[in-house]
Amino acid sequence: MNSENQVQLLELQEIKLVGLYVTSSFQGHLPERVEAMKQEFHKRKDEIRNVIHPERYISPSFTSEVLFTYLICMEVDNLSEVPKGMIGFTIPPHRYAKVKSAGDPYQVIHNYLDADGQQSDRRALALEIYYFENPSWPDKAEVLIPLQ
Repeated sequence: MNSENQVQLLELQEIKLVGLYVTSSFQGHLPERVEAMKQEFHKRKDEIRNVIHPERYISPSFTSEVLFTYLICMEVDNLSEVPKGMIGFTIPPHRYAKVKSAGDPYQVIHNYLDADGQQSDRRALALEIYYFENPSWPDKAEVLIPLQ
């Protein structure tokens, strides 16, 4: 694992994910909706077939100036079986900046990118990787921000 606050640049191939999501406006965002979705995911995660890494889950997110979408998913090797009420999708290959930090990992990455003259790809999904055995935010989560 990386030492704290050390940003790593990496390339990931396409990732297939199956899980649940919630979208809300920033103005009317209710954190309880995200927590309820997480609880439903934990109850239903065993319905997801073809899981590649059963020890972890991935939470992609997307933000715009008015909306916030947060997902909680398992990585799978194919999308042939998506349980009812869940979503299955493929994230194309991307380059990412990755960090694990006890502070704000997003700020750590953005500071690194600013200092290095790089920019994030705001059209792509950021990823948070959590391990079921210890899913503590932020110090145990791996945060990946897509790069342009």
